[in-house]
Amino acid sequence: MKFKHLLAKSCDDPENPPEAATLVGHTSQVIEGAQIINAVLRENISQFLPSDATIQMWDEAVYCAAWFHDIGKANDHFQTTLRDKSFRQGFRHESLSIIIVDTVLESWLAGFWQQYPVWFKPALLFSLAGHHLKFPDPKERSGILRQEVVFLGAHPQIQSLLSLGAALLPLPKPPSLSKQPFSLRPFDKYELKDLLTKIIRRYNYDFSETQKKFISILKSTLMCADLAGSALPERKLSISAWLKPRLQTIFSEDELTAVVAGKLSGKALKPFQKQVAEAKENTVLVEAGCGAGKTVAAYQWAAQHARGKKLFFCYPTTATASEGFSNYLQEPDFEALLVHSRMAIDYRLLENLPPRSPAQRELSYLGLEAVDTWPAAVVVCTAHTVLGILQNTRRGLYAWPSLVRGVFVFDEIHAFSELLFAHLLRFLQFFENTPVLLMTATLPPVRKKALEEICVKRGGIGMFSGPVKRETAKRYFLAKATEEDAWDQCANAIFEGRKVLWICNTIGRAIDVAKRANEMNYPVEPYHSRYRYKDRLVRQRTVIDGFLPDKPAMLAVTTQVAEMSLDLSADLLITEYAPVPALIQRLGRLNRFDEVPLHTAPALFLRPENALPYEKKVNEEFYWRRIESWLDRVTANTGKSQKELFEAFLEDDHSSSESFELPFSDWMDAPWKSETNKHALMEPGYTVEMVREEDMTDGPLAELAIPMPIPRGRNWSWPTKGKYVIAPKGLIEYDPFWGGKYAEADEFEII
Repeated sequence: MKFKHLLAKSCDDPENPPEAATLVGHTSQVIEGAQIINAVLRENISQFLPSDATIQMWDEAVYCAAWFHDIGKANDHFQTTLRDKSFRQGFRHESLSIIIVDTVLESWLAGFWQQYPVWFKPALLFSLAGHHLKFPDPKERSGILRQEVVFLGAHPQIQSLLSLGAALLPLPKPPSLSKQPFSLRPFDKYELKDLLTKIIRRYNYDFSETQKKFISILKSTLMCADLAGSALPERKLSISAWLKPRLQTIFSEDELTAVVAGKLSGKALKPFQKQVAEAKENTVLVEAGCGAGKTVAAYQWAAQHARGKKLFFCYPTTATASEGFSNYLQEPDFEALLVHSRMAIDYRLLENLPPRSPAQRELSYLGLEAVDTWPAAVVVCTAHTVLGILQNTRRGLYAWPSLVRGVFVFDEIHAFSELLFAHLLRFLQFFENTPVLLMTATLPPVRKKALEEICVKRGGIGMFSGPVKRETAKRYFLAKATEEDAWDQCANAIFEGRKVLWICNTIGRAIDVAKRANEMNYPVEPYHSRYRYKDRLVRQRTVIDGFLPDKPAMLAVTTQVAEMSLDLSADLLITEYAPVPALIQRLGRLNRFDEVPLHTAPALFLRPENALPYEKKVNEEFYWRRIESWLDRVTANTGKSQKELFEAFLEDDHSSSESFELPFSDWMDAPWKSETNKHALMEPGYTVEMVREEDMTDGPLAELAIPMPIPRGRNWSWPTKGKYVIAPKGLIEYDPFWGGKYAEADEFEII
């Protein structure tokens, strides 16, 4: 087949394509995007470069990667595929690109490679191979009819393509090339798989950690340039005029100081907040009880460290991210962004969220949500958004131009799963010179030790506690209780018009407690995770608003969701036994708001029938013993402070089963590979997102999804739509007030 034009992407008329669809036009636009992105990033890049690399070497790596990233598309298979959708190509263009650069163009480029260290060429080749996260090729390409793949080197537009790079880099005049046939047949002389395997073996030597960093960030920069060079011209946008001002969006100190001033409402900063803000260490850990003012301290810290940069405020869950965003960034004078998997629903359904910013509305209109962090001065997100870059998540990789200029706050780090916390350690290791603030109410010693060890190369870690006056104030009166004792005290509190928070460890027990309260005509509001998402937002808001001081008595019956996502203050807390850090966090919802309360508030602790979901039955004895030991220390006949709760926790032998071996990173640890969704950020869960067949027409599936326990005890296979399982009619009984449950729970042996 003859090709009048070499195309980079499909178009309506291949004989008369728009410039952006041609290989030369697209490559030119990606180079332009790379130049603009690199101009913004290069002052922050030096910290990641190996000792034998210069910033000029980095510049030329970026330009060369942008230039060659799609040269492998100049083959008859790819060009035929764009014109005939029924045709199956036999080899991915990224793989062919590195073969062409390493073999066909080797003599022309020899002088260019020789001016740099020997690892520079493989770094470039692996960035070319990985810019679609499909290297090595994940597909089995058997049954390909055309067993020869021809590089169209003699096509006149190849000379134009080569000239693009020759104008950028110190290269001689481009050579005249001929067409080069390759084979898909095993054992042929120019068999592509064999050539590719030899390249990987030849260059996959033992890279140093800094050389791996170079490859990782080069690949990420190329991906962002490719996205800009593809998406912006398709939308008739000037790459330079549109991209440059958005990438350059950064903070001034005054903007962040205004956020703090708005929350203080004329009050002065507390001494501990000033100490945090003035901390000189590159890593700062703040341990303070709930309600101590950690978030104000964090924004004041950011006012000092995020000048001329971007701020990422990272929470453990979508609910905490949305609450944090609404509480602090209602009407900022800068671009602020909420990012998590359900943010579109939260923006639409949560009345306390501010409207989307102008930049967000523009990106949504243009379909450019993938680059939503680029024009934002502050990003409030889940920790997964930032840490995801370590495992090649696309959102994380596309956020690279913002991450490299970011400072980071990670809140509630005690609530990170073991695996997510290990990824946080790896992040601190990679972004060695980046300011990071970590916040928690109670951090187990094993986690603190892991942080101290990883932060040695970061210059150590500055540690700050909450205000002494607040931390030592007698706030709680703790007691073990039976369930009937708890009901008696609950009844008294409701009769006196007070607010009661009852926390159960499982949804089943929470619903049982709530239904018993409902039968007794108590003003009960259940809240747990097993609701349709849109109903869960309503439940959460109902509970938070119902605990406002001017509202009547309420009994909120919840699960662990109360530990982080509920900004409320109860008069009586009833809670089942749980790991001690979780219990301390739950107590942070009791008698919360006053700096020094006039009276202590009661907290009752109930030992449940089993340790689920925290511990298996075989390990229950040790689990109960640790909790009882702590309770014995804090349930004396006197009030207790937050400081005393934590000190009692440290007194015990808390040798933990947690271990924090740094996780394998697909972004960092296998430079020649570029894969995604191979290694998780979180341990496997016990639930699956289900949408009832009855609800399918009630709106977007994301709003209707219910996290249901994975059925056990029999084989099950129900249809799916995207990431959601469609539950057959009658399988899930649902009520917007009580939530969902399997109609025949016993049959499924639910966890």
